[in-house]
Amino acid sequence: MLSNETKKALREQLESFGGQVKRLGIDHRDEARALFKSLKLDGAIKAITPLEYKSEDILELASHKLREYEPVFAVDGGSTRPKVLENGTTICAMQAVLCGNDEQELNGLPLEAYRSLAFVSHSRRLDLGGADAELFDVNEFSHLWKIHIPRTYLEHEVERVVGGIARAAAESYHTLRMLTALELDQSFFILDGNLYPIGLYYYFAGGKANGHFDAQSNWSEWPPAIEILAQPIHVVEAFAERGLAFAALNKNPGTSWLLEFTLKPEAQNWSSDAQFVKAVLSQTKKDQLGYTNWFVQEEYSLPQRTSEEGPATFDLFEKLRAFGLKRPARDYHTCFFYVYDPRVLSVLKVEVPRIILQQHDPDKLQSKFLSEIARGKGVPPAIRRADSRARITEEEAAALIKACGVELDYHYDHSRGELI
Repeated sequence: MLSNETKKALREQLESFGGQVKRLGIDHRDEARALFKSLKLDGAIKAITPLEYKSEDILELASHKLREYEPVFAVDGGSTRPKVLENGTTICAMQAVLCGNDEQELNGLPLEAYRSLAFVSHSRRLDLGGADAELFDVNEFSHLWKIHIPRTYLEHEVERVVGGIARAAAESYHTLRMLTALELDQSFFILDGNLYPIGLYYYFAGGKANGHFDAQSNWSEWPPAIEILAQPIHVVEAFAERGLAFAALNKNPGTSWLLEFTLKPEAQNWSSDAQFVKAVLSQTKKDQLGYTNWFVQEEYSLPQRTSEEGPATFDLFEKLRAFGLKRPARDYHTCFFYVYDPRVLSVLKVEVPRIILQQHDPDKLQSKFLSEIARGKGVPPAIRRADSRARITEEEAAALIKACGVELDYHYDHSRGELI
């Protein structure tokens, strides 16, 4: 707890800071709205539909019925999150589930009876074996990716890579698997999270070392890594081949590409695009949803963020040819718009590959997604249902770790406790 003296000192500093902000005489919300109207959209990010932001009544949005985009399905995954064991091994288990807005069946069984799982491990111990990846049937309903990555393939940002591989292996595989099994001629799919694991794609494109691309990214040269990381790309291709609509919902967008590519450095006064968009849409009434137009991101930042040795941006998908792209790189570019739901005070980012936006009317797709968000209070009903079926509780995670027989490494937390 804070002592009375500390509380007083902090209160005085906060009052001083608040006074300094007020003396600037700048309303950050008005500032954000003015900046939005003057976004520079001739570079890495462009506007697909006219630059604008607006709001619509939630009840009216919820009543929208677009028969060509029914039924609605959602794929979500639940994981143990990467766990570090005392012997230096990092593990992560994940399962993916498909659900519909309503109870639906496949071959006489509920959709959620079908599961795709991934168990990913990484260890610096070479006596645990070399690199290995195997996909097999647990039973007639569940499939499992078993993946081990040794230190010869991965040395840095282990937890991030292990978690990302687990998600791509489970969720993308399950989407492809169920899309084939359902044999749909029309529908609307919602994938939870980012459209692509862009951070991992950066590493695959060359890796990062000392702020520059590093060609010695060994794990990205491992064939199973190529196969697994290519799955989100194949999801795009599968939907495009069938002419079906889908979108990814990023509930916690943390990137700042819109700020970086469309505003001058001196105007980048927010820590993320979501924070900026929330300021832009802050006047949205509680019975409305606020949203922006569609954008497309065609390029990403080079790690060194400088133009001294060439362009400061590059087309990431041009560097992913090893995935066996069936279409031109531009077809995979991420199109997106932002939504602000004042009921939960959150900004959502809706992502769609360009090829899908070319096959389906952007206004209709936007209307459909807004309708699902309006019905679900921040999260579409199908996503909420899939999340509840896929979630792995802390108790379940603890039981799985106990079954492993190797203790978790709590040293860091315990050390912090001793120091405090």
